[in-house]
Amino acid sequence: MTENILKLNKISKTYIIGNRKNAAKAQKEIQKLHKKYEDVCARNDARCKKETESLLEQAQALFSKEKYEESYRLITGKAIKPRAKDRGAVVHALDNVTLEIKKGELVAIVGPSGSGKSTLLNMLGLLDAPTAGLIYLGDLNVTGIKNKKLPEIRSKDLGFVFQSFNLIPSLTALENVILPLKYAGASKQRRREMAIKALESVGLGDRLDHTPNELSGGQGQRVAIARSIVNSPAIIFGDELTGELDTKMTKEIMELIQKLNDKGQTFIIVTHNPEVAKMCKRTIYMLDGRVEKDQLNRKS
Repeated sequence: MTENILKLNKISKTYIIGNRKNAAKAQKEIQKLHKKYEDVCARNDARCKKETESLLEQAQALFSKEKYEESYRLITGKAIKPRAKDRGAVVHALDNVTLEIKKGELVAIVGPSGSGKSTLLNMLGLLDAPTAGLIYLGDLNVTGIKNKKLPEIRSKDLGFVFQSFNLIPSLTALENVILPLKYAGASKQRRREMAIKALESVGLGDRLDHTPNELSGGQGQRVAIARSIVNSPAIIFGDELTGELDTKMTKEIMELIQKLNDKGQTFIIVTHNPEVAKMCKRTIYMLDGRVEKDQLNRKS
Protein backbone atom coordinates (compact mmCIF):
# COMPACT_ATOMS: atom_id res chain seq x y z
CA MET A 1 0.00 0.00 0.00
CA THR A 2 1.34 3.45 -0.93
CA GLU A 3 2.08 5.62 2.09
CA ASN A 4 0.08 8.80 2.69
CA ILE A 5 2.54 11.53 3.64
CA LEU A 6 0.19 14.51 3.66
CA LYS A 7 -3.54 14.74 4.27
CA LEU A 8 -6.06 17.55 4.47
CA ASN A 9 -9.27 16.64 6.26
CA LYS A 10 -12.23 18.98 5.63
CA ILE A 11 -10.09 22.09 5.38
CA SER A 12 -11.72 25.51 5.13
CA LYS A 13 -10.06 28.90 4.92
CA THR A 14 -12.23 31.96 5.31
CA TYR A 15 -11.24 35.60 5.21
CA ILE A 16 -13.60 38.13 6.78
CA ILE A 17 -13.05 41.53 5.24
CA GLY A 18 -14.54 44.65 6.79
CA ASN A 19 -17.29 44.81 9.39
CA ARG A 20 -19.12 41.45 9.27
CA LYS A 21 -19.79 40.92 12.97
CA ASN A 22 -22.17 37.95 12.71
CA ALA A 23 -19.82 36.14 10.36
CA ALA A 24 -16.95 36.77 12.79
CA LYS A 25 -19.02 35.50 15.73
CA ALA A 26 -20.02 32.33 13.88
CA GLN A 27 -16.46 31.74 12.73
CA LYS A 28 -15.17 32.06 16.29
CA GLU A 29 -17.68 29.47 17.53
CA ILE A 30 -16.74 27.10 14.70
CA GLN A 31 -13.09 27.40 15.65
CA LYS A 32 -13.90 26.65 19.30
CA LEU A 33 -15.97 23.64 18.24
CA HIS A 34 -13.13 22.49 16.03
CA LYS A 35 -10.75 22.64 18.99
CA LYS A 36 -13.17 20.46 20.92
CA TYR A 37 -13.24 18.05 17.97
CA GLU A 38 -9.42 17.82 18.02
CA ASP A 39 -9.53 17.09 21.76
CA VAL A 40 -12.05 14.25 21.44
CA CYS A 41 -10.06 12.81 18.53
CA ALA A 42 -6.97 12.78 20.77
CA ARG A 43 -8.95 10.98 23.50
CA ASN A 44 -10.30 8.40 21.03
CA ASP A 45 -13.81 9.06 22.34
CA ALA A 46 -15.71 7.51 19.42
CA ARG A 47 -19.23 8.54 20.47
CA CYS A 48 -18.30 12.13 21.29
CA LYS A 49 -16.19 12.35 18.14
CA LYS A 50 -19.14 11.30 15.96
CA GLU A 51 -21.52 13.78 17.60
CA THR A 52 -19.02 16.67 17.50
CA GLU A 53 -18.03 15.92 13.90
CA SER A 54 -21.68 15.94 12.80
CA LEU A 55 -22.34 19.26 14.56
CA LEU A 56 -19.17 20.74 13.08
CA GLU A 57 -20.09 19.67 9.55
CA GLN A 58 -23.59 21.17 9.86
CA ALA A 59 -22.25 24.45 11.25
CA GLN A 60 -19.61 24.72 8.54
CA ALA A 61 -22.18 23.96 5.84
CA LEU A 62 -24.43 26.77 7.09
CA PHE A 63 -21.47 29.14 7.29
CA SER A 64 -20.47 28.30 3.70
CA LYS A 65 -24.00 29.21 2.61
CA GLU A 66 -23.59 32.55 4.46
CA LYS A 67 -26.23 31.56 7.03
CA TYR A 68 -24.12 32.93 9.87
CA GLU A 69 -26.94 33.40 12.37
CA GLU A 70 -28.12 29.80 11.92
CA SER A 71 -24.58 28.49 12.21
CA TYR A 72 -24.04 30.41 15.45
CA ARG A 73 -27.38 29.27 16.91
CA LEU A 74 -26.70 25.62 16.03
CA ILE A 75 -23.46 25.62 18.04
CA THR A 76 -24.35 27.88 20.96
CA GLY A 77 -28.12 27.51 21.23
CA LYS A 78 -28.30 31.30 21.30
CA ALA A 79 -29.80 33.67 18.74
CA ILE A 80 -28.18 36.70 17.17
CA LYS A 81 -30.05 39.23 15.09
CA PRO A 82 -29.27 39.56 11.36
CA ARG A 83 -27.14 42.62 10.56
CA ALA A 84 -28.25 43.70 7.11
CA LYS A 85 -26.25 46.93 7.24
CA ASP A 86 -22.89 45.26 7.89
CA ARG A 87 -20.34 46.11 5.25
CA GLY A 88 -17.51 43.99 3.98
CA ALA A 89 -17.17 40.53 2.50
CA VAL A 90 -16.64 36.93 3.51
CA VAL A 91 -14.27 35.11 1.17
CA HIS A 92 -14.30 31.32 1.22
CA ALA A 93 -10.83 30.69 -0.20
CA LEU A 94 -11.11 26.97 0.61
CA ASP A 95 -14.39 25.23 1.30
CA ASN A 96 -14.32 21.82 3.00
CA VAL A 97 -11.39 20.35 1.06
CA THR A 98 -10.29 16.78 1.77
CA LEU A 99 -7.16 15.60 0.00
CA GLU A 100 -4.46 12.94 0.34
CA ILE A 101 -0.95 13.04 -1.09
CA LYS A 102 0.95 9.78 -1.35
CA LYS A 103 4.69 9.23 -1.26
CA GLY A 104 6.26 9.42 -4.71
CA GLU A 105 3.47 11.42 -6.37
CA LEU A 106 4.00 14.22 -8.89
CA VAL A 107 0.92 16.43 -8.54
CA ALA A 108 -0.18 19.55 -10.42
CA ILE A 109 -2.70 21.97 -8.91
CA VAL A 110 -4.47 24.05 -11.55
CA GLY A 111 -7.40 26.43 -11.78
CA PRO A 112 -8.34 30.00 -12.71
CA SER A 113 -7.21 33.00 -10.68
CA GLY A 114 -9.10 33.10 -7.39
CA SER A 115 -9.93 29.39 -7.50
CA GLY A 116 -8.07 28.65 -4.26
CA LYS A 117 -5.02 26.86 -5.65
CA SER A 118 -2.46 29.16 -4.00
CA THR A 119 -4.35 28.98 -0.71
CA LEU A 120 -4.38 25.20 -1.05
CA LEU A 121 -0.61 25.21 -1.59
CA ASN A 122 -0.19 27.36 1.54
CA MET A 123 -2.18 24.80 3.54
CA LEU A 124 -0.25 21.84 2.15
CA GLY A 125 3.06 23.61 2.75
CA LEU A 126 2.10 24.64 6.31
CA LEU A 127 2.60 28.29 5.37
CA ASP A 128 -0.84 29.27 6.66
CA ALA A 129 -3.31 27.87 9.20
CA PRO A 130 -6.82 26.75 8.21
CA THR A 131 -9.96 28.30 9.62
CA ALA A 132 -11.25 24.77 10.18
CA GLY A 133 -10.12 21.24 9.43
CA LEU A 134 -7.12 19.03 10.16
CA ILE A 135 -3.74 18.73 8.43
CA TYR A 136 -1.63 15.62 8.86
CA LEU A 137 2.02 15.26 7.90
CA GLY A 138 2.44 11.51 8.04
CA ASP A 139 0.71 10.54 11.29
CA LEU A 140 1.35 13.91 12.91
CA ASN A 141 -1.56 16.32 13.29
CA VAL A 142 0.24 19.57 12.53
CA THR A 143 -2.84 21.80 12.96
CA GLY A 144 -2.46 21.54 16.73
CA ILE A 145 1.26 22.37 16.76
CA LYS A 146 2.34 25.76 18.04
CA ASN A 147 3.55 28.23 15.40
CA LYS A 148 7.07 28.43 16.84
CA LYS A 149 7.61 24.72 16.04
CA LEU A 150 6.37 24.89 12.45
CA PRO A 151 9.55 26.43 10.92
CA GLU A 152 11.55 23.43 12.17
CA ILE A 153 9.05 21.01 10.60
CA ARG A 154 9.04 22.93 7.33
CA SER A 155 12.84 23.08 7.13
CA LYS A 156 13.18 19.36 7.83
CA ASP A 157 10.31 17.81 5.86
CA LEU A 158 9.32 20.33 3.19
CA GLY A 159 11.13 22.00 0.30
CA PHE A 160 9.98 25.03 -1.73
CA VAL A 161 10.73 26.29 -5.24
CA PHE A 162 9.27 29.62 -6.37
CA GLN A 163 8.70 31.37 -9.68
CA SER A 164 11.40 33.99 -9.01
CA PHE A 165 13.96 31.39 -7.78
CA ASN A 166 14.68 33.47 -4.60
CA LEU A 167 18.44 32.98 -4.88
CA ILE A 168 20.79 35.36 -3.04
CA PRO A 169 22.58 37.31 -5.81
CA SER A 170 25.86 37.74 -3.92
CA LEU A 171 26.26 34.00 -3.22
CA THR A 172 27.49 31.31 -5.60
CA ALA A 173 25.32 28.38 -6.62
CA LEU A 174 27.10 26.22 -4.05
CA GLU A 175 26.67 28.79 -1.28
CA ASN A 176 22.96 29.20 -2.09
CA VAL A 177 22.43 25.44 -1.77
CA ILE A 178 24.50 25.19 1.41
CA LEU A 179 22.44 27.94 3.09
CA PRO A 180 19.53 25.78 4.39
CA LEU A 181 22.02 23.20 5.70
CA LYS A 182 23.48 25.69 8.18
CA TYR A 183 20.52 24.96 10.45
CA ALA A 184 20.71 21.17 10.03
CA GLY A 185 23.59 20.56 12.43
CA ALA A 186 25.95 19.00 9.86
CA SER A 187 29.66 19.82 9.77
CA LYS A 188 30.98 22.39 7.31
CA GLN A 189 32.59 19.68 5.17
CA ARG A 190 29.44 17.55 5.23
CA ARG A 191 27.30 20.53 4.19
CA ARG A 192 29.59 21.17 1.24
CA GLU A 193 29.45 17.52 0.17
CA MET A 194 25.64 17.45 0.37
CA ALA A 195 25.31 20.69 -1.62
CA ILE A 196 27.69 19.50 -4.35
CA LYS A 197 25.75 16.23 -4.63
CA ALA A 198 22.45 18.14 -4.95
CA LEU A 199 23.87 20.43 -7.67
CA GLU A 200 25.30 17.44 -9.54
CA SER A 201 21.90 15.74 -9.41
CA VAL A 202 20.37 18.70 -11.30
CA GLY A 203 23.18 18.83 -13.85
CA LEU A 204 25.12 21.79 -12.42
CA GLY A 205 28.24 20.12 -11.11
CA ASP A 206 30.29 22.45 -13.34
CA ARG A 207 28.57 25.64 -12.13
CA LEU A 208 29.34 25.51 -8.41
CA ASP A 209 31.14 28.85 -8.25
CA HIS A 210 28.81 30.79 -10.54
CA THR A 211 26.58 33.50 -9.06
CA PRO A 212 22.93 33.80 -10.17
CA ASN A 213 23.66 36.59 -12.68
CA GLU A 214 26.15 34.25 -14.38
CA LEU A 215 23.49 31.58 -14.91
CA SER A 216 20.61 31.29 -17.39
CA GLY A 217 17.03 31.29 -16.14
CA GLY A 218 16.82 27.53 -16.42
CA GLN A 219 20.12 27.10 -14.55
CA GLY A 220 18.95 29.48 -11.83
CA GLN A 221 15.84 27.38 -11.33
CA ARG A 222 17.98 24.24 -11.20
CA VAL A 223 19.95 25.82 -8.37
CA ALA A 224 16.66 26.54 -6.58
CA ILE A 225 15.60 22.92 -7.07
CA ALA A 226 18.97 21.70 -5.77
CA ARG A 227 18.50 23.89 -2.71
CA SER A 228 15.03 22.40 -2.14
CA ILE A 229 16.20 18.77 -2.33
CA VAL A 230 19.47 19.11 -0.39
CA ASN A 231 17.78 18.21 2.93
CA SER A 232 15.99 15.20 1.35
CA PRO A 233 12.53 16.55 2.30
CA ALA A 234 9.41 14.41 2.19
CA ILE A 235 7.70 16.84 -0.22
CA ILE A 236 8.81 19.65 -2.52
CA PHE A 237 6.32 22.40 -3.40
CA GLY A 238 6.61 24.42 -6.58
CA ASP A 239 4.71 27.70 -6.94
CA GLU A 240 4.63 28.54 -10.68
CA LEU A 241 8.23 27.34 -10.81
CA THR A 242 8.32 27.59 -14.63
CA GLY A 243 6.47 30.92 -14.79
CA GLU A 244 9.54 32.94 -15.80
CA LEU A 245 10.97 30.35 -18.20
CA ASP A 246 10.49 29.96 -21.95
CA THR A 247 8.98 26.82 -23.50
CA LYS A 248 12.32 25.06 -23.99
CA MET A 249 13.54 25.74 -20.46
CA THR A 250 10.12 24.78 -19.03
CA LYS A 251 10.37 21.39 -20.71
CA GLU A 252 13.92 20.90 -19.41
CA ILE A 253 12.96 21.78 -15.83
CA MET A 254 9.92 19.49 -15.90
CA GLU A 255 12.02 16.65 -17.31
CA LEU A 256 14.42 17.19 -14.40
CA ILE A 257 11.52 17.08 -11.95
CA GLN A 258 10.24 13.87 -13.56
CA LYS A 259 13.72 12.37 -13.19
CA LEU A 260 13.87 13.29 -9.50
CA ASN A 261 10.33 12.00 -9.02
CA ASP A 262 11.29 8.67 -10.60
CA LYS A 263 13.87 8.38 -7.82
CA GLY A 264 11.12 8.77 -5.22
CA GLN A 265 10.91 12.51 -4.57
CA THR A 266 7.34 13.78 -4.08
CA PHE A 267 6.37 17.04 -5.83
CA ILE A 268 3.29 19.27 -5.62
CA ILE A 269 3.25 22.04 -8.24
CA VAL A 270 0.84 24.96 -8.67
CA THR A 271 0.77 26.00 -12.31
CA HIS A 272 -1.20 27.92 -14.94
CA ASN A 273 0.61 26.02 -17.70
CA PRO A 274 -1.39 23.06 -19.09
CA GLU A 275 1.78 21.55 -20.55
CA VAL A 276 3.36 21.45 -17.09
CA ALA A 277 0.22 19.79 -15.70
CA LYS A 278 0.33 17.15 -18.46
CA MET A 279 3.85 16.20 -17.42
CA CYS A 280 2.65 15.44 -13.87
CA LYS A 281 1.19 12.10 -12.80
CA ARG A 282 -1.92 13.64 -11.20
CA THR A 283 -3.84 16.86 -11.68
CA ILE A 284 -6.08 18.55 -9.11
CA TYR A 285 -8.49 21.11 -10.59
CA MET A 286 -9.61 23.88 -8.21
CA LEU A 287 -12.72 26.05 -8.63
CA ASP A 288 -14.39 28.37 -6.12
CA GLY A 289 -12.37 27.00 -3.21
CA ARG A 290 -13.24 23.37 -3.91
CA VAL A 291 -11.62 20.43 -5.65
CA GLU A 292 -13.63 20.27 -8.86
CA LYS A 293 -11.77 17.28 -10.29
CA ASP A 294 -8.88 15.04 -9.23
CA GLN A 295 -7.51 12.77 -11.91
CA LEU A 296 -4.54 10.59 -12.78
CA ASN A 297 -2.87 11.56 -16.05
CA ARG A 298 -2.09 9.10 -18.78
CA LYS A 299 1.54 8.47 -19.51
CA SER A 300 2.57 9.98 -22.82
